[in-house]
Amino acid sequence: MVTQLAMTLERNDWANSGQATFSFSLDPQLLYFQGHFPQHQILPAVAQLKLLMDAVHELDPKLQFCGAPAIKFTSILQPKDQVRLELNLNRATLKLRFTFYRVGAEDQVTSSGTIALVQGAAQLAAEPQSVSLEVAP
Repeated sequence: MVTQLAMTLERNDWANSGQATFSFSLDPQLLYFQGHFPQHQILPAVAQLKLLMDAVHELDPKLQFCGAPAIKFTSILQPKDQVRLELNLNRATLKLRFTFYRVGAEDQVTSSGTIALVQGAAQLAAEPQSVSLEVAP
């Protein structure tokens, strides 16, 4: 059972523009697939958020998840899929736009959205953050 993915940093302009691109392959033995629909395995939404934060922490370990104002899931990710993750950070607001793509003859967006980040041990809001998740038909 695999617990981590090997992500390749394809494009890194994080220091200047807050942009970066990662690529990786979804190993069929990945822990996140275990028990998530045994007959038709898919990568759960929460696992996508974990992979997203793993990528962010590779670029800047001090950034922490604060909330998810809007995330849209438009297609599923399955074992053996080749994936590209594009990040675009607005440093003024610490809002991170992201897009997951299934790479193929025609790249397909599988999920996208915005998450809120905080620096280091900054205080998180006392009020819970609302999350808007949308699943396309």
